[in-house]
Amino acid sequence: MNFAYVDESGTLIEHEIMTVSLVLLEGRRAPERISERILELLYPHLADDPRALGKKKMHFADMTGDVQNIVAGQLAQENIVGVINSHWHTNEEEKHYTLFSRYTRMVQILLYKALERTEGDLTVVIAEQGSPDTYRAALFADLDKTVELYKQRTGKYRKVTYELKSAQTHRGLQLADFYAGTVRKMWLESKSGVETHLCSPYKHVQHQIQLEDYFEFE
Repeated sequence: MNFAYVDESGTLIEHEIMTVSLVLLEGRRAPERISERILELLYPHLADDPRALGKKKMHFADMTGDVQNIVAGQLAQENIVGVINSHWHTNEEEKHYTLFSRYTRMVQILLYKALERTEGDLTVVIAEQGSPDTYRAALFADLDKTVELYKQRTGKYRKVTYELKSAQTHRGLQLADFYAGTVRKMWLESKSGVETHLCSPYKHVQHQIQLEDYFEFE
């Protein structure tokens, strides 16, 4: 079974650019296995203490550049596909509804691309934002519209289920956070004149990443 993990980076206006990442993995246990290999690299003294190792979190924004490169180096060896899009914020103040609507459309685009790249059942795990009860039903309904559109265009029925989880405790979402942060950092560095293929840690995992344009999804 295929699993997709969705997280974002840079939702606020002052962050300049918002990036949403969907990471595709095979098997429910894949995030834990991949994360364990990464954490053993970062904390070799805890390699024989799985309980202590399991308490360590992976959050892109909290990592130094050197650590980001170590993590990316390990991820580059894994069977991972990242489908990612970004949207530059305007300088104007935007209401939460506008920002969340844009985020929803970005997730819809990535879900459609994930359906194109996979077969069979798909479980989509999405990082919680704020109070999930206030938006869960509407978000899942919009994603169902995307699955229905895929069916109309391709004639293929796909069973897709959704889950909202905390990125603080879910390894798959921590991996999605890393890819979102990596691409967002790449765009900010590119804006300052750094060539894309030289941006770090993006250069290590760019072969796994499919960058998608943001557009009005219909």
